[in-house]
Amino acid sequence: MKVLLTVLSATALFSTIVCAEMPSVNQERVETQSEIQNRFKSMKTDELLEKRGTMSTQQEKEQLHNELMNRQQMMTKEQKEKLMNKPENRTPKMKNKGSNEEMMQENGMGGGMGGS
Repeated sequence: MKVLLTVLSATALFSTIVCAEMPSVNQERVETQSEIQNRFKSMKTDELLEKRGTMSTQQEKEQLHNELMNRQQMMTKEQKEKLMNKPENRTPKMKNKGSNEEMMQENGMGGGMGGS
């Protein structure tokens, strides 16, 4: 019975500590989102369109998307077309690497029957 009470007490204490730390983590997240949002609000629409595909964090991607959607009604026809197309300056990890077959041929592992 003492073991059970000790385990329950420890669990309750641990839960209290974890819950007490969460508001500071949430506050940091809110501050970061606000900072990103303010940065994007101060940029011109063309600058925002150039940023597409270059964001490194999910928060930045979401805030950029939200800001572009807010401005969509005021965009020129050219800006709207650019918004609908894939970004030209995507980061390398986001670029299409090509098919497996193309990659294998580039690496000298192309098709063929092999043999000597």
